[in-house]
Amino acid sequence: MSERNEQALARLLQLAGRSERIDEDIERRVYEAVRKEWVASSQPPDDSRVYRNVRREWRRSSAPSRMRRWVVPLAMAAAVVLAIGVVLQPAPPTTPNVPLGEFVRVADAQSNAHRVGDEVRSGDTVTSGPSGGISILLADGESVRLDRDTTVVFAGRDHLRLLDGRVYADTGNYVYRDRALVIETGNGTVTDVGTQFSVDARGASLDVAVREGRVDVRNDEQELVAVAGERLLIEPGQGVEVREISPHDDYWGWVTGLAPAYDIENRSLLDFLRWAARETGRELVFEDSDLRMAAMRTDLHGSLEDFGPEEAIPAVLSTTSFRYHVAVDRIVISRD
Repeated sequence: MSERNEQALARLLQLAGRSERIDEDIERRVYEAVRKEWVASSQPPDDSRVYRNVRREWRRSSAPSRMRRWVVPLAMAAAVVLAIGVVLQPAPPTTPNVPLGEFVRVADAQSNAHRVGDEVRSGDTVTSGPSGGISILLADGESVRLDRDTTVVFAGRDHLRLLDGRVYADTGNYVYRDRALVIETGNGTVTDVGTQFSVDARGASLDVAVREGRVDVRNDEQELVAVAGERLLIEPGQGVEVREISPHDDYWGWVTGLAPAYDIENRSLLDFLRWAARETGRELVFEDSDLRMAAMRTDLHGSLEDFGPEEAIPAVLSTTSFRYHVAVDRIVISRD
């Protein structure tokens, strides 16, 4: 039993109130009742040390009082001790080998460690090579992308440990999900509140960029919030530098190249264009609302397995009657 728990138990018994000297048999029976509750909720305590602490606290008090004066507070103390035992229990270990997702792009041609279609399981350590990154699609649709020379441990369904390098996460086209993706680094922890962001943990610095949504950043020194369009550069002992970053900045180029292929079969042109705009950080603009409706009624067929978002835009639109213009910050759709 830890010194912290010993002190908590002793303090709670002291707070239960002063009491008259009680029979040792009753004292031991009450202690055993407390101990049984503790054992049921935590780990068995060290009998000898805990018992000595309990007796010491009880015997410090000699003022007379009725037995009920200490029985009720002691029962309350036992309940609080039970709660402490539950809170102080270590978190359950991550269940190993649970399927979390699969590799969808492996850009490092020199690596044979990972192949498209291979499963990623909890507890796996994934390392990208020096010549390209890796894209992983999790079972619930979340996209995790590793830049080159990056090592990540998939600790659980929503928990990654970034050991070195840069990772990007896209947790879906919505904000404020019912759970959060946590990326733990040696320099702090980043928690997503939705929905596109990158974390770079090389050396002692931490670099967090938010493309869409918001993230919470916490380390030993401070708690920070970064929203879409912000990039936090955190250096130990040097404070935080906040920069602006647009969703179509060149910084995101490596991310776009690792985007999972979009399945266009029986999907509308509007769905495809929304995906392409989001993956490239551009705004989707239609000449008028009727044109948007026409795009929604246009069904697509085929495969984009070998196309990234930048290449997919002209590849798809060239097969339709829609005119388009791809600018730095927008995709403009107009009439033929």
